[in-house]
Amino acid sequence: MTPLHSLRIAVFFFSLILLGACNNADDTDTSEVDVSQVKVDVTIQRLDKELFNCKNAEEIFTFLNKNEHISEQYFQTTKKDFKTLSENLNQAIQSEGLRAFYEQANAEQFFKNVTDIEADFREAFQHLKYYYPNFKEPKIATIFTGFTGKDLYVSDSLIVIGLDYFMGEGSKYRPNVYTYQLKKYQRQYIVPQILLLLSGKYNETDLANKTLLAEMIWYGKSYEFGHTMMPTKADSLFIGYSGVQLDETYASQDLVWAHFIERKALYSIVEPLKAKYIGERPNTPEIGPRCPGSIGRWVGWRIVGKYYDADPKLKIQDLMKNANAQQILEGSKYKGLPDDE
Repeated sequence: MTPLHSLRIAVFFFSLILLGACNNADDTDTSEVDVSQVKVDVTIQRLDKELFNCKNAEEIFTFLNKNEHISEQYFQTTKKDFKTLSENLNQAIQSEGLRAFYEQANAEQFFKNVTDIEADFREAFQHLKYYYPNFKEPKIATIFTGFTGKDLYVSDSLIVIGLDYFMGEGSKYRPNVYTYQLKKYQRQYIVPQILLLLSGKYNETDLANKTLLAEMIWYGKSYEFGHTMMPTKADSLFIGYSGVQLDETYASQDLVWAHFIERKALYSIVEPLKAKYIGERPNTPEIGPRCPGSIGRWVGWRIVGKYYDADPKLKIQDLMKNANAQQILEGSKYKGLPDDE
Protein backbone atom coordinates (compact mmCIF):
# COMPACT_ATOMS: atom_id res chain seq x y z
CA MET A 1 0.00 0.00 0.00
CA THR A 2 1.40 3.39 -0.97
CA PRO A 3 1.88 6.21 1.60
CA LEU A 4 -0.69 8.26 -0.34
CA HIS A 5 -3.24 5.47 -0.09
CA SER A 6 -2.62 5.11 3.66
CA LEU A 7 -3.07 8.86 4.09
CA ARG A 8 -6.37 8.77 2.20
CA ILE A 9 -7.65 6.01 4.47
CA ALA A 10 -6.79 8.03 7.57
CA VAL A 11 -8.39 11.18 6.20
CA PHE A 12 -11.56 9.44 5.10
CA PHE A 13 -12.14 7.56 8.32
CA PHE A 14 -11.42 10.56 10.51
CA SER A 15 -13.94 12.69 8.59
CA LEU A 16 -17.57 12.87 9.64
CA ILE A 17 -20.49 12.19 7.29
CA LEU A 18 -18.59 12.88 4.12
CA LEU A 19 -21.41 12.42 1.66
CA GLY A 20 -24.26 13.78 3.79
CA ALA A 21 -27.66 12.42 4.67
CA CYS A 22 -28.68 11.81 1.05
CA ASN A 23 -26.57 8.64 1.00
CA ASN A 24 -27.22 7.62 4.60
CA ALA A 25 -27.16 3.82 4.72
CA ASP A 26 -29.21 4.00 7.93
CA ASP A 27 -32.37 5.10 6.06
CA THR A 28 -35.32 2.75 6.36
CA ASP A 29 -37.24 1.35 3.41
CA THR A 30 -40.53 3.06 2.64
CA SER A 31 -41.52 0.73 -0.23
CA GLU A 32 -42.74 -2.25 1.74
CA VAL A 33 -45.35 -4.81 0.76
CA ASP A 34 -48.82 -4.75 2.34
CA VAL A 35 -48.89 -7.35 5.11
CA SER A 36 -51.81 -5.87 7.03
CA GLN A 37 -54.05 -8.82 6.21
CA VAL A 38 -51.49 -11.46 7.17
CA LYS A 39 -52.66 -13.05 10.42
CA VAL A 40 -50.02 -14.07 12.96
CA ASP A 41 -50.09 -15.09 16.60
CA VAL A 42 -47.77 -12.96 18.73
CA THR A 43 -48.05 -13.61 22.46
CA ILE A 44 -45.17 -12.99 24.82
CA GLN A 45 -45.30 -15.24 27.86
CA ARG A 46 -43.84 -13.40 30.86
CA LEU A 47 -42.05 -16.32 32.49
CA ASP A 48 -39.87 -13.83 34.35
CA LYS A 49 -42.90 -12.78 36.40
CA GLU A 50 -43.92 -16.37 37.03
CA LEU A 51 -40.42 -17.23 38.19
CA PHE A 52 -40.11 -14.29 40.57
CA ASN A 53 -43.52 -15.07 42.05
CA CYS A 54 -42.14 -18.41 43.25
CA LYS A 55 -41.50 -18.38 47.00
CA ASN A 56 -39.16 -21.35 47.35
CA ALA A 57 -37.29 -24.08 45.49
CA GLU A 58 -40.34 -26.37 45.48
CA GLU A 59 -42.43 -23.79 43.66
CA ILE A 60 -39.60 -23.19 41.18
CA PHE A 61 -39.40 -26.95 40.59
CA THR A 62 -43.11 -26.91 39.76
CA PHE A 63 -42.56 -23.90 37.51
CA LEU A 64 -39.79 -25.70 35.60
CA ASN A 65 -41.94 -28.78 35.08
CA LYS A 66 -44.93 -26.71 34.01
CA ASN A 67 -42.72 -25.14 31.33
CA GLU A 68 -40.67 -28.27 30.69
CA HIS A 69 -39.77 -27.67 27.04
CA ILE A 70 -38.77 -24.05 27.60
CA SER A 71 -36.80 -24.93 30.74
CA GLU A 72 -34.85 -27.67 28.97
CA GLN A 73 -34.06 -25.54 25.92
CA TYR A 74 -33.21 -22.26 27.60
CA PHE A 75 -31.21 -23.67 30.51
CA GLN A 76 -29.72 -26.43 28.31
CA THR A 77 -30.56 -29.11 30.84
CA THR A 78 -32.76 -32.18 31.21
CA LYS A 79 -35.77 -32.87 33.40
CA LYS A 80 -33.73 -35.07 35.74
CA ASP A 81 -31.65 -32.02 36.67
CA PHE A 82 -34.61 -29.75 37.43
CA LYS A 83 -34.22 -30.33 41.15
CA THR A 84 -30.70 -28.95 41.24
CA LEU A 85 -31.64 -26.14 38.86
CA SER A 86 -34.60 -25.12 41.02
CA GLU A 87 -32.37 -24.91 44.10
CA ASN A 88 -29.81 -22.77 42.27
CA LEU A 89 -32.47 -20.48 40.84
CA ASN A 90 -34.13 -20.12 44.23
CA GLN A 91 -30.85 -19.07 45.81
CA ALA A 92 -30.40 -16.49 43.06
CA ILE A 93 -33.87 -14.94 42.97
CA GLN A 94 -34.16 -14.75 46.75
CA SER A 95 -31.04 -12.61 46.94
CA GLU A 96 -31.63 -8.96 47.75
CA GLY A 97 -29.45 -7.74 44.89
CA LEU A 98 -31.21 -9.71 42.16
CA ARG A 99 -34.65 -8.81 43.51
CA ALA A 100 -33.73 -5.12 43.39
CA PHE A 101 -32.43 -5.59 39.84
CA TYR A 102 -35.67 -7.29 38.80
CA GLU A 103 -37.75 -4.60 40.48
CA GLN A 104 -35.94 -2.07 38.29
CA ALA A 105 -36.68 -4.22 35.24
CA ASN A 106 -40.39 -3.83 35.92
CA ALA A 107 -40.23 -0.06 36.02
CA GLU A 108 -42.07 1.90 33.31
CA GLN A 109 -38.90 2.83 31.41
CA PHE A 110 -37.74 -0.78 31.23
CA PHE A 111 -39.89 -3.91 30.86
CA LYS A 112 -43.12 -3.25 32.73
CA ASN A 113 -44.69 -3.15 29.29
CA VAL A 114 -43.51 -5.05 26.19
CA THR A 115 -46.11 -3.98 23.63
CA ASP A 116 -43.42 -2.38 21.48
CA ILE A 117 -41.55 -5.69 21.34
CA GLU A 118 -44.78 -7.48 20.44
CA ALA A 119 -45.29 -4.95 17.63
CA ASP A 120 -41.77 -5.66 16.33
CA PHE A 121 -42.45 -9.40 16.35
CA ARG A 122 -45.73 -8.83 14.54
CA GLU A 123 -44.00 -6.88 11.78
CA ALA A 124 -41.31 -9.54 11.40
CA PHE A 125 -43.72 -12.50 11.51
CA GLN A 126 -46.21 -10.93 9.10
CA HIS A 127 -43.46 -10.40 6.54
CA LEU A 128 -42.06 -13.86 7.12
CA LYS A 129 -45.47 -15.44 6.54
CA TYR A 130 -46.05 -13.23 3.50
CA TYR A 131 -42.86 -14.45 1.84
CA TYR A 132 -42.88 -17.94 3.38
CA PRO A 133 -46.53 -19.02 3.83
CA ASN A 134 -45.49 -22.18 5.66
CA PHE A 135 -43.77 -20.17 8.37
CA LYS A 136 -45.08 -21.08 11.82
CA GLU A 137 -44.67 -18.47 14.53
CA PRO A 138 -42.42 -19.66 17.39
CA LYS A 139 -43.58 -19.38 20.98
CA ILE A 140 -42.09 -16.34 22.69
CA ALA A 141 -41.16 -16.13 26.38
CA THR A 142 -39.20 -13.77 28.59
CA ILE A 143 -37.00 -14.74 31.53
CA PHE A 144 -34.81 -12.95 34.07
CA THR A 145 -31.99 -14.76 35.87
CA GLY A 146 -29.30 -12.20 36.62
CA PHE A 147 -27.17 -13.28 33.65
CA THR A 148 -27.08 -16.95 34.71
CA GLY A 149 -28.94 -17.88 31.55
CA LYS A 150 -28.48 -16.92 27.90
CA ASP A 151 -29.24 -13.55 26.38
CA LEU A 152 -31.33 -15.21 23.66
CA TYR A 153 -32.46 -18.68 22.77
CA VAL A 154 -33.82 -18.92 19.23
CA SER A 155 -35.16 -21.94 17.34
CA ASP A 156 -37.91 -22.56 14.79
CA SER A 157 -40.41 -23.27 17.56
CA LEU A 158 -39.21 -21.25 20.55
CA ILE A 159 -37.75 -17.83 21.34
CA VAL A 160 -36.64 -16.97 24.88
CA ILE A 161 -35.45 -13.47 25.72
CA GLY A 162 -33.26 -12.84 28.76
CA LEU A 163 -34.58 -9.41 29.70
CA ASP A 164 -31.72 -8.77 32.12
CA TYR A 165 -29.34 -8.54 29.15
CA PHE A 166 -31.35 -5.86 27.33
CA MET A 167 -31.98 -3.27 30.06
CA GLY A 168 -29.65 -0.80 28.36
CA GLU A 169 -28.31 2.43 29.78
CA GLY A 170 -29.48 3.26 33.29
CA SER A 171 -29.58 -0.39 34.31
CA LYS A 172 -28.15 -1.36 37.70
CA TYR A 173 -26.05 -4.00 35.99
CA ARG A 174 -24.93 -4.66 32.41
CA PRO A 175 -23.92 -7.97 30.83
CA ASN A 176 -20.26 -8.93 31.03
CA VAL A 177 -19.26 -8.16 27.45
CA TYR A 178 -16.86 -5.73 25.80
CA THR A 179 -17.92 -2.07 25.84
CA TYR A 180 -18.35 -1.94 22.05
CA GLN A 181 -20.76 -4.89 22.25
CA LEU A 182 -23.07 -3.24 24.81
CA LYS A 183 -24.80 -1.23 22.09
CA LYS A 184 -26.64 -4.33 20.88
CA TYR A 185 -27.89 -5.09 24.38
CA GLN A 186 -30.78 -2.64 24.25
CA ARG A 187 -34.47 -3.37 23.73
CA GLN A 188 -34.68 -1.95 20.19
CA TYR A 189 -32.11 -4.53 19.04
CA ILE A 190 -34.00 -7.55 20.39
CA VAL A 191 -36.25 -8.48 17.47
CA PRO A 192 -33.88 -7.45 14.63
CA GLN A 193 -31.13 -9.62 16.15
CA ILE A 194 -33.56 -12.53 16.65
CA LEU A 195 -34.62 -12.17 13.02
CA LEU A 196 -31.00 -12.51 11.90
CA LEU A 197 -30.78 -15.77 13.84
CA LEU A 198 -34.02 -17.01 12.26
CA SER A 199 -32.66 -16.16 8.80
CA GLY A 200 -30.16 -19.01 9.03
CA LYS A 201 -32.92 -21.49 8.18
CA TYR A 202 -33.41 -19.82 4.78
CA ASN A 203 -29.81 -18.80 4.04
CA GLU A 204 -28.34 -21.52 1.83
CA THR A 205 -24.59 -21.72 1.45
CA ASP A 206 -21.97 -23.82 -0.32
CA LEU A 207 -20.32 -25.66 2.56
CA ALA A 208 -17.34 -26.49 0.35
CA ASN A 209 -16.59 -22.81 -0.19
CA LYS A 210 -14.48 -21.66 2.77
CA THR A 211 -13.41 -18.31 1.33
CA LEU A 212 -13.81 -14.95 3.01
CA LEU A 213 -16.05 -13.91 0.11
CA ALA A 214 -18.46 -16.76 0.82
CA GLU A 215 -18.78 -15.68 4.45
CA MET A 216 -19.20 -12.03 3.47
CA ILE A 217 -22.02 -12.96 1.11
CA TRP A 218 -23.67 -15.18 3.73
CA TYR A 219 -23.78 -12.30 6.19
CA GLY A 220 -24.91 -9.93 3.46
CA LYS A 221 -27.85 -12.19 2.63
CA SER A 222 -28.73 -12.39 6.31
CA TYR A 223 -28.84 -8.60 6.65
CA GLU A 224 -30.80 -8.21 3.43
CA PHE A 225 -33.27 -10.79 4.74
CA GLY A 226 -33.62 -8.86 8.00
CA HIS A 227 -34.15 -5.58 6.17
CA THR A 228 -36.82 -7.18 3.96
CA MET A 229 -38.71 -8.69 6.89
CA MET A 230 -38.50 -5.52 9.00
CA PRO A 231 -38.35 -2.68 6.43
CA THR A 232 -39.27 -0.02 8.99
CA LYS A 233 -36.15 -0.67 11.04
CA ALA A 234 -32.86 1.17 10.64
CA ASP A 235 -29.90 -0.72 9.19
CA SER A 236 -27.97 -0.01 12.39
CA LEU A 237 -30.24 -2.39 14.34
CA PHE A 238 -29.10 -5.29 12.17
CA ILE A 239 -25.40 -4.65 11.70
CA GLY A 240 -24.81 -2.77 14.96
CA TYR A 241 -23.02 0.25 13.48
CA SER A 242 -23.91 3.75 14.62
CA GLY A 243 -25.28 6.26 12.14
CA VAL A 244 -21.89 7.98 11.99
CA GLN A 245 -20.14 4.66 11.32
CA LEU A 246 -22.60 3.86 8.53
CA ASP A 247 -22.07 7.25 6.93
CA GLU A 248 -18.29 7.14 7.17
CA THR A 249 -18.08 3.59 5.88
CA TYR A 250 -20.41 4.33 2.99
CA ALA A 251 -18.35 7.39 2.07
CA SER A 252 -15.06 5.48 2.29
CA GLN A 253 -16.11 2.20 0.71
CA ASP A 254 -13.77 2.69 -2.24
CA LEU A 255 -10.83 2.51 0.15
CA VAL A 256 -12.29 -0.45 2.00
CA TRP A 257 -12.83 -2.32 -1.26
CA ALA A 258 -9.36 -1.41 -2.49
CA HIS A 259 -7.92 -2.90 0.70
CA PHE A 260 -9.62 -6.24 0.02
CA ILE A 261 -8.49 -6.27 -3.60
CA GLU A 262 -4.89 -5.22 -2.93
CA ARG A 263 -4.50 -7.80 -0.15
CA LYS A 264 -6.14 -10.50 -2.31
CA ALA A 265 -8.26 -11.21 0.75
CA LEU A 266 -11.56 -12.16 -0.89
CA TYR A 267 -10.53 -15.70 -1.73
CA SER A 268 -8.48 -16.37 1.36
CA ILE A 269 -9.35 -19.45 3.39
CA VAL A 270 -6.99 -18.58 6.24
CA GLU A 271 -9.15 -18.48 9.35
CA PRO A 272 -7.18 -15.84 11.34
CA LEU A 273 -7.24 -13.51 8.33
CA LYS A 274 -10.97 -14.04 7.79
CA ALA A 275 -11.63 -13.37 11.47
CA LYS A 276 -10.06 -9.91 11.14
CA TYR A 277 -12.80 -8.88 8.72
CA ILE A 278 -15.75 -11.04 9.76
CA GLY A 279 -15.35 -11.45 13.52
CA GLU A 280 -16.69 -9.03 16.12
CA ARG A 281 -14.09 -6.38 16.93
CA PRO A 282 -14.28 -2.73 18.02
CA ASN A 283 -12.60 -1.67 14.77
CA THR A 284 -10.57 -2.94 11.82
CA PRO A 285 -7.14 -1.32 12.30
CA GLU A 286 -5.77 -3.13 9.24
CA ILE A 287 -7.85 -0.64 7.19
CA GLY A 288 -7.99 2.37 9.49
CA PRO A 289 -8.53 3.33 13.14
CA ARG A 290 -12.12 4.46 12.49
CA CYS A 291 -13.04 1.53 10.28
CA PRO A 292 -15.68 -0.46 12.22
CA GLY A 293 -15.26 -4.09 13.14
CA SER A 294 -16.91 -6.83 11.07
CA ILE A 295 -16.31 -4.67 8.01
CA GLY A 296 -16.44 -7.75 5.79
CA ARG A 297 -20.07 -8.25 6.80
CA TRP A 298 -20.90 -4.69 5.77
CA VAL A 299 -19.19 -5.09 2.39
CA GLY A 300 -21.01 -8.38 1.93
CA TRP A 301 -24.30 -6.57 2.54
CA ARG A 302 -23.39 -3.92 -0.04
CA ILE A 303 -22.64 -6.61 -2.62
CA VAL A 304 -25.83 -8.54 -1.89
CA GLY A 305 -27.91 -5.37 -1.82
CA LYS A 306 -26.69 -4.25 -5.23
CA TYR A 307 -27.23 -7.74 -6.65
CA TYR A 308 -30.76 -7.87 -5.24
CA ASP A 309 -31.70 -4.37 -6.36
CA ALA A 310 -30.35 -4.89 -9.88
CA ASP A 311 -33.15 -7.32 -10.78
CA PRO A 312 -36.66 -6.19 -9.79
CA LYS A 313 -37.94 -9.69 -10.59
CA LEU A 314 -35.60 -11.36 -8.10
CA LYS A 315 -37.48 -12.53 -5.01
CA ILE A 316 -36.01 -12.64 -1.53
CA GLN A 317 -36.67 -16.39 -1.51
CA ASP A 318 -34.49 -16.81 -4.60
CA LEU A 319 -31.76 -14.63 -3.16
CA MET A 320 -31.62 -16.71 0.02
CA LYS A 321 -31.46 -19.94 -2.00
CA ASN A 322 -28.51 -18.72 -4.07
CA ALA A 323 -25.41 -20.28 -2.53
CA ASN A 324 -23.08 -19.12 -5.33
CA ALA A 325 -21.07 -16.30 -3.77
CA GLN A 326 -19.03 -15.68 -6.91
CA GLN A 327 -22.14 -15.36 -9.07
CA ILE A 328 -23.63 -12.85 -6.62
CA LEU A 329 -20.41 -10.81 -6.63
CA GLU A 330 -20.20 -10.74 -10.42
CA GLY A 331 -23.93 -10.04 -10.79
CA SER A 332 -23.74 -7.14 -8.34
CA LYS A 333 -21.10 -5.33 -10.43
CA TYR A 334 -19.89 -3.89 -7.13
CA LYS A 335 -16.69 -1.84 -7.48
CA GLY A 336 -16.57 -0.13 -4.11
CA LEU A 337 -18.53 2.92 -5.25
CA PRO A 338 -21.57 4.71 -3.79
CA ASP A 339 -24.87 4.08 -5.55
CA ASP A 340 -24.96 7.42 -7.40
CA GLU A 341 -21.59 6.78 -9.02
